[in-house]
Amino acid sequence: MSTVPEPRRPLPWWMKTLVIAAMLPLVLLPQLIAACPPSAPEMTFLRFYPVYVLAAGICAWLSYGRRPEVTWIILALLILTHAAMWLLVNPL
Repeated sequence: MSTVPEPRRPLPWWMKTLVIAAMLPLVLLPQLIAACPPSAPEMTFLRFYPVYVLAAGICAWLSYGRRPEVTWIILALLILTHAAMWLLVNPL
């Protein structure tokens, strides 16, 4: 087992675009808050939602250099979280 670190790959433009696009549904947060009653327990999740989206975007951006598969997993979880937040506030 080698102790020499792997070289980091540069983040390609298409991955930068994909990470930013995966974070864009956050701009609809005011609509989510407007659809949720203020005293509802769902409001707690809505308060942590922007922090999670920013943290996931940063982690996806930084992890691509050494572990691109982790980036894909984080982006998939981020997209599923967007869907879950909309379903939480607007149930079918």
